[in-house]
Amino acid sequence: MLYTTVPWWVIFPAGCDNERERVLMTVDGRQCLVRRGVDGRPRIERLLSTDPMDFLDARFFPETPLDLQF
Repeated sequence: MLYTTVPWWVIFPAGCDNERERVLMTVDGRQCLVRRGVDGRPRIERLLSTDPMDFLDARFFPETPLDLQF
């Protein structure tokens, strides 16, 4: 088990799905790393926040689809 702030795709690049584009976006006032899902819809990959309550908000859970275009 690794205890690190480095994302897993940096440590294990061979297991990462690198061909899909990742974009830093503001979603409802919070910074999120967003990527296009296999269905073509943008989905939240990672929430970038210092507020612990943001991580309990279901709108920012990983793989949550967004109604945005990018």
